[in-house]
Amino acid sequence: MKPNYLLKIIKLIILFFLLCMVIFITGCVQQTKNIKNSTSYLTLQTKEIKTEISRLESALKSEDESLFKPISIFYLALLYSHYKNPEPDYKQAFKNLEKYISLDSAKAEQKISVQYLLTLLEKIIANENLCNELKTLITTLKQENKSLTEKYKKLVIENQNIKEIIEKLKQLDIQLEKKRGGNLK
Repeated sequence: MKPNYLLKIIKLIILFFLLCMVIFITGCVQQTKNIKNSTSYLTLQTKEIKTEISRLESALKSEDESLFKPISIFYLALLYSHYKNPEPDYKQAFKNLEKYISLDSAKAEQKISVQYLLTLLEKIIANENLCNELKTLITTLKQENKSLTEKYKKLVIENQNIKEIIEKLKQLDIQLEKKRGGNLK
């Protein structure tokens, strides 16, 4: 009886472990079904990017300290800076990549790629800031140019009036000279 009883207990333990493994595996499958690979993000079309960004953001809000949170953050950064994104947000992409590095520092090879992307995004952000400053400067200079153009037009009119007055004064002076010349003779 004892060997048969031990055999049943061993079978139950093995069955229990198999059942636990199946439960854990299905839990992982449910979490990974929403995660795409980076290649699929590179082939997204313009109209799909906003939808995918929203989907990933909501997935990140629902994931607390999930195993897939770092990779979701990485893919979100890719989408924010995607070349087909009609409204790229390079600052948000930069923040997400920094967060990704802080959460997933184990992958050294990918860390080099992420550092490269961070450097590129940093330069893009600097150029974007410079562009915004230059746009502001252009607007200011256009306003100043408009003001100076108006002043110039007023000065041209004033100059024309002064020329007319000088011409009238010359004519008056000539007439006075003629009268003086006629009186002296």
